[in-house]
Amino acid sequence: MKNEQHEAVGGRVNLYRRKNSRFWQCQGSFDGKSKRASTKTESLDEARRFAENWYLQNEKNRADADAIAPVSRANNLRGTPGTVSFPLHDKKSRLLAAAIELVSEIGFKDAQISLIAERAGLAQGTLYRNYKSRTALLVKVVSHVSQHEVDVVAGIAMGDEPAPEILRHCAYTFGSRAIRGRQLGYALVAEPVESEIEVERLRYRQKLMRVFETVIERGIREGAFVDQPVQVSSACIVGSLFEALVGPIARVNDTSEADQLAQVEAIADFCVRAVVGVASA
Repeated sequence: MKNEQHEAVGGRVNLYRRKNSRFWQCQGSFDGKSKRASTKTESLDEARRFAENWYLQNEKNRADADAIAPVSRANNLRGTPGTVSFPLHDKKSRLLAAAIELVSEIGFKDAQISLIAERAGLAQGTLYRNYKSRTALLVKVVSHVSQHEVDVVAGIAMGDEPAPEILRHCAYTFGSRAIRGRQLGYALVAEPVESEIEVERLRYRQKLMRVFETVIERGIREGAFVDQPVQVSSACIVGSLFEALVGPIARVNDTSEADQLAQVEAIADFCVRAVVGVASA
């Protein structure tokens, strides 16, 4: 028997089995580095499912090596009223946590250096000693928060439900979290921003696209979705999600959360219909 080779996740993962081996092996490239893993199965279908989860797990681990987890806010207040206490030894994380909080409350435009430094309990000059600029810090805000949102959706994509259910669940979860995040959701999806921040938001979309690719490919294999170019379809779904959420998020003051979530339900249904190939029942 010759070596066998197949593809998974829209060609992003190679599956191969050497002639003297029982089990399928995975090979993929992440951040320019090649990784391999044994699927420990002789079944090609099971190997493809393993490859999807392996790919998603590696995608979840692709966050920047220097990403900093936001510091939890302390219960006690320090100094002037409203100033919260952060660990004194890690100024970079204090600034990032303060920036995330402010963007969640007032958006990117109004999250100015003076406010970020005040929220972190640091001098403005400290920001420039830890980040090249205000924009560089806000880019890190997008990188950090978006990676967490991608991880949530990727975790759903690794489930055992039929592909249409997983796709709908992924789309609804993404949309509902944006709605409930209110200002932060708008900031990550639609707020006008500097070009550097917009580039990071585009990376956010690309990460989500890779998650939806795995779900669509699984649905094609299961016979639940029509055969289609998975990368094109995933790009269309993510584009639809971002565009369709602009209205519900922007109208938070005149539309109830229940009505907004009903719109997210409709968006999620659309995403499934788009790849099934026939109208849903």
